[in-house]
Amino acid sequence: MHITDYRSTIGKKVRQERLKRGWTQEELAEKIDMNPSFVGQIERGLKAASFDTLERLSRIFEMKLVDFLMEGEDS
Repeated sequence: MHITDYRSTIGKKVRQERLKRGWTQEELAEKIDMNPSFVGQIERGLKAASFDTLERLSRIFEMKLVDFLMEGEDS
């Protein structure tokens, strides 16, 4: 899998989890102490999330790090 594919997969999962909770990008960014525009870039697959960012996201979404690489609703 190419790095762009990983970014896209992670971005889709972040967006899916954020929307599931009814949060805006701004609300998510505040919860993980990030810039809202960076959250948007992650969701669109334009920027790669660092391990630290993925760790924060996994805590706030109450999911495993590996789940970010799994596609689909049930992952």
